Amino acid sequence: MKIAYVVTQFPPNISAGLGRYVEQMVPYLTRDHQLAVFTLNDGRLPAHERDGAVTVHRPLGRVLGMISGGRRLNRTSRAEFLLLTANVVMSNWRYFLRLRRAGPGERPDLVAVHDSTNFLCGLLCHYVLRLPVVYHVHTAEYGAARHRSLADPLNVFATLERWLGRIARRIVVPTSDMREQLAAAGWDRAAIEVVHLGGTFERVLADPAFDRPALRARAAGLRARLGIPAAAPVLLFVGRLDRQKGIHQLLAAMREISRALPELRLVLVGEGDLAGVRRTVDEAGLHGRVIASGEFVDARELLGYYEMADACVFPSLFEPFGLVATEAMALARPTILGDGFSRIFLGDPARPAARFVRAADPGDIAAAVIEVMTDPELRRTLAERGERFVRERLSWARAADETLAVYQAVVRTAPEIGVSR
Repeated sequence: MKIAYVVTQFPPNISAGLGRYVEQMVPYLTRDHQLAVFTLNDGRLPAHERDGAVTVHRPLGRVLGMISGGRRLNRTSRAEFLLLTANVVMSNWRYFLRLRRAGPGERPDLVAVHDSTNFLCGLLCHYVLRLPVVYHVHTAEYGAARHRSLADPLNVFATLERWLGRIARRIVVPTSDMREQLAAAGWDRAAIEVVHLGGTFERVLADPAFDRPALRARAAGLRARLGIPAAAPVLLFVGRLDRQKGIHQLLAAMREISRALPELRLVLVGEGDLAGVRRTVDEAGLHGRVIASGEFVDARELLGYYEMADACVFPSLFEPFGLVATEAMALARPTILGDGFSRIFLGDPARPAARFVRAADPGDIAAAVIEVMTDPELRRTLAERGERFVRERLSWARAADETLAVYQAVVRTAPEIGVSR
């Protein structure tokens, strides 16, 4: 198959879970198929690249590069989010123009559109180029989520999400929970395919050369660099510092956690509303007990953070899948998840692989953290079950096979294109 792959992040541009998803998935997709990737360019990356079965098209985004000053834009800032959105829309138009110029030998069999930000290319490919579209929904924070990370007062993004869902030949989601949420919001359940993802560190941990003692040494160095005493327990949060990720509830919970565990340090890894976090920390008297990186951390450095942690907490209000859970659990870290996560991570309910909490309730978060941090046997049990769950249940090879099966089914029915549901 010839697949046009429209996605906002592609290596080396990785700044969120979507980028990690693409980085893991693409090598499997290109084993037997050709991939033309259409993705963003901040003005510093090559406009065109070819590597084996992958061709990457990055229309030059000189305006974005000039305005942003070469830094990554913070999507939790309304102004920077709007700038990023404008760049995505302009780039989508350029993707479409490039696809329209494609010769007979270049015309893709289908277009895989990732998330509603790429609505323009998806809609134009459907209505103008008459190409079958597969819509990957990695997050539905506008059209279906109970909690939204950004205001959408005119319901523009919600409308675009539903429009893409109607014209797409298939909709691919990472969990059955998201399928049910979309169906409850009026989406066509019959068009929705569930493809569970793999774990971020799957290939790293499977590599015979993986050196765990060296990682422990790196973690010890990181602890020293952050100024965390050797005996202090570490609670780790990884994710955007915004409402959807439950950061405000976690900081509220820290008041009670700190009273019970005065030596504990909460380490926050991720970009977002760092000023708001610091303000809350100061107001709550948590100075010195909460340490924030203030930036997105690449996968290699992130391994050290997980190795340093005694437990991890991700109290998301809404999480379509949550690769951070796979990261923590794969490294045998006891993991506390908000009820916005898919229940897939529970594993066997009788022998849970993760501890779930009510994400909107700081008291419940605090109680779970205190329970896990003060019970060595519970930490050991969660660590063992979590590691086994990710190793035995999640696989990128399987995810790629199932994704390709969806694409092949779409291509077989391509003559029916043009009939919207």
